[in-house]
Amino acid sequence: MVESQPPTGANPSLAEELAAIPYEPLLPVEKWLIATSLVLGVVLLGVLSWVNTTFFPIAPK
Repeated sequence: MVESQPPTGANPSLAEELAAIPYEPLLPVEKWLIATSLVLGVVLLGVLSWVNTTFFPIAPK
């Protein structure tokens, strides 16, 4: 079974499609959501680390 490929001019490549998209800066609410998510992730990692060391200490051999 032979698949036919469209001519190169008919379908632009992914790079050409991405280059054609206009730049859109982040909205303030999007920046706030990103920053809040990062801070929450770091805080929860700290809580997880504290729980781990408090309730599951490393037993000496």
